Amino acid sequence: MTERFEFGKRLDRLIGRVEAWNYADSDAGTGLPVEVARELKALAAAAATPRLKQGVRRAQDALDDGLSAEAVAAALYRVRADLAAGGAQGVSPPPSPSG
Repeated sequence: MTERFEFGKRLDRLIGRVEAWNYADSDAGTGLPVEVARELKALAAAAATPRLKQGVRRAQDALDDGLSAEAVAAALYRVRADLAAGGAQGVSPPPSPSG
């Protein structure tokens, strides 16, 4: 339970950083995305379940693809929702209706 709580705290801090980056008046430069990438990697390593790890990797992919900070934050919000909904169970998401 403590690991899950700590993961949630780290996730919330990262979401706050990404939101600040999204709403910054000036260009964040190259430093902040590099720091966020480093934190995402560490968070993925700390994920207790494959589902949570997959969600963090979606955020990493969004960052790597050059998507907006808003897209990265959205992926992290999904991870937080999975965590709150019992993501520690490691259940795989249902298959896509399209395939």
